[in-house]
Amino acid sequence: MFRNFTNKLSGWLKTAASPRNLALLAPMALALLLSACGGDGHPRDTLNPAGDGAEVSAWFYWLYLILDSVIFAIVVSALVVAIVKFSKKDGDDTLPPQSHGNMKLEVIWTVIPTIIVVILGVITIGGVFKLSEKPAEEQKVIEIDVTGKQWWWEFDYRNEKISTANEMHVEEGTQVALHLTSADVIHAFWVPRISGKRDATPGRSYPLYFKATQAGEFIGQCAELCGASHARMGIKMMVHPVKGPDSYDNWVKSQKTVAAAPQTALQKAGKKVFETKGCASCHTIRGVKELTQRSRTTGPDLTHVGSRTTIAALALTNNVENLAKWVKNPQAVKEAALMTNLNLSDADSKAVAEYLFSLK
Repeated sequence: MFRNFTNKLSGWLKTAASPRNLALLAPMALALLLSACGGDGHPRDTLNPAGDGAEVSAWFYWLYLILDSVIFAIVVSALVVAIVKFSKKDGDDTLPPQSHGNMKLEVIWTVIPTIIVVILGVITIGGVFKLSEKPAEEQKVIEIDVTGKQWWWEFDYRNEKISTANEMHVEEGTQVALHLTSADVIHAFWVPRISGKRDATPGRSYPLYFKATQAGEFIGQCAELCGASHARMGIKMMVHPVKGPDSYDNWVKSQKTVAAAPQTALQKAGKKVFETKGCASCHTIRGVKELTQRSRTTGPDLTHVGSRTTIAALALTNNVENLAKWVKNPQAVKEAALMTNLNLSDADSKAVAEYLFSLK
């Protein structure tokens, strides 16, 4: 049975390895490879780096892929040659020459892989140290305390004295130093196109250093299973240009302003609902005297929540309709959300949403 199998395999390999078939398969293989390459349509594409940390990760990916492909091609080629050249011919019942190994070959296929592994180990360790290297002293470093919570991210800017949620803002080409921790369980901060992953652990602070090399919006995700709504714990990193109306400095300036006063009757009604239904016990709205107390275990700063592009950690696009849906029944949007369901009426939910969306 085994002899029949090897004979069939030998015949199949001879046919498959014919020049005509290889000429047909090569373009198909190339098309399949290119179809797997992501561009701007793949927001979590680790092979399209926009930060120095992601560039290191992508470099190692291609290094290992190319090396592994070469080794795979050599091994498969040797296997094909051995099967085709040394397979038993029909009607030939003689035994092949018997031997007890080839010392030269055994030394070669032991020494060469060992050298490859040692070299790759040294290079990899160097890459790990590079990713964790504390940046040199620079004139401008954006330092952000990052706190993972179930299931959203809080960003406190040390020097700017402002706080945001889920949408992190940094400057193109400027060193960023994150200090990651958690208020509850273990989370992991990861924006694939910018840098590598780093755990956020309760009671500890871990650093993550990077420079964004391209302006734009980049999507990330909590990369550590942290509970029922782990999949809805998204991150959006907004990389601002150094100059222009959309610069980082202009964003900081706008965030430092106090909350806008409600203008319409509906917005004023929403502010009243916000004050009287207990929302202020968990959220800060700077500039509103009675809404300024907030602890590290409560909800995000809402001073400029209307300027954010998403709510509920990227679960919903930020607009009045979705804000009303969120404040009326958070658990319907994000399973097991810790935000209290206040059983608001549709009218009160709409009023609160109008007020929050006006905070820009």
